[in-house]
Amino acid sequence: MDSGANLQDAKTLMAAKAMLIKAGQEFATAIEEAQSDAERFGMWLNSEGPSHWERQRRLRTEKLNMDRSALVRKEMQMTADGRPPSTVDERKTVQRSEEAVRHAEHCLRQLRKWAIEYQRVLAQFRAGFSPLSTYVDQIVPAAVISLNRMAQAIDAYISTSPVKGDSTFQILSDDATPLNLNNSDSTAHMRRGGSDAVPGTSTNE
Repeated sequence: MDSGANLQDAKTLMAAKAMLIKAGQEFATAIEEAQSDAERFGMWLNSEGPSHWERQRRLRTEKLNMDRSALVRKEMQMTADGRPPSTVDERKTVQRSEEAVRHAEHCLRQLRKWAIEYQRVLAQFRAGFSPLSTYVDQIVPAAVISLNRMAQAIDAYISTSPVKGDSTFQILSDDATPLNLNNSDSTAHMRRGGSDAVPGTSTNE
């Protein structure tokens, strides 16, 4: 079984190296963007989100107090015939304001709850990226170094070979005899019984 490899140049290895480097860079960019988005959302949960709803609760509470004051003033008024005026609209306004305040308080509680839970989810998210990060940070650089060494070895082999031009070089295993397949004028010699013989001729001549 032929264990050799026909080598002409290192272009294929260099192409593989370029593709590997590009893939590593794309993976690194994807990891960085994903982690950045995750960190940014965590900051929103712990800072911007609570600040927003705390401000909304304060503003909505102020409006609720104003609506309640308007309801009280309306209830203290009297119509021309001495009867209290209708306060249906004012009461509906107060109810809507109360609901708005409750909604802001609910969002604030949920954000605080999610901020704690998100830390656990974020840790799992980072752990999930660990194998890919290892590939980008360790495996890809090691593979690039190996490809460089292989390419250098091939270039050195080709540059020191006596065969020029379009010749194809064959690297065989240690127990095989290298042959120049492109030299049609070369004659293979076989050693028989301590003497050289040309294949196809009799040893008795």
